[in-house]
Amino acid sequence: MNTNQTIYLCDDDEGVRGALSYLLKKHGFMVQAYGSGPELLAAVDSASKPVRGLFVLDGRMEPMSGAMVHEQLRSRGFERRNPVIFLSGHGDIPAAVSAMEKGAMSFVEKPHTEEKLLPLIHQALELEEKWQAAARRSDFLRSMWESLTQRQRQIALHKADGDLNKVIGAKLGITERMVEEHWVKVRDKLGVDSVAALATTVAELRVLGVNLAMDTVPQSCANIDLGS
Repeated sequence: MNTNQTIYLCDDDEGVRGALSYLLKKHGFMVQAYGSGPELLAAVDSASKPVRGLFVLDGRMEPMSGAMVHEQLRSRGFERRNPVIFLSGHGDIPAAVSAMEKGAMSFVEKPHTEEKLLPLIHQALELEEKWQAAARRSDFLRSMWESLTQRQRQIALHKADGDLNKVIGAKLGITERMVEEHWVKVRDKLGVDSVAALATTVAELRVLGVNLAMDTVPQSCANIDLGS
């Protein structure tokens, strides 16, 4: 287990919360326990980013249910970064299943046992490691793409499509030499050393859902040609 990973436990039943905290700490996990959704959300809002670990949420809580807390976590960008496990009573199972359809990892029906819960905790922490690594890669690629000017993005997309410099110049109404100058800056900013590497980066950005359309470039970049 990564020593930075924390289990954020939220249950409004003090007895359950205390017993579960004790169990998890006994097995070497770092635990932060909260008695309500607003308390948990306030804590993660003020925590250093990225928040590492997973969330264990009781299904039925007041004033916010586990499903409501989950929605708030998703709106804050924790989806596919921090797994969520629900603790559900029999009547909460439909809500827990619905939450899983929205990205929660799993649920444990009460009364939970060590045999049920602990394997899920270990799986969730392993998944969190993978998700966090993917998120870092995603954030890095997005920031690199956003560093390009409008013209540099145009050049990058044409090069990734396999267009030659003279073809790109004709399409954009600039000289072949200017295309090459832009291409040098694209390589430097994106950290690629070939058209093949660029094509791979562009493909990754598309998989991540980054809108690469050239008309979506920030206005501040619209009239910049070579850029810095």
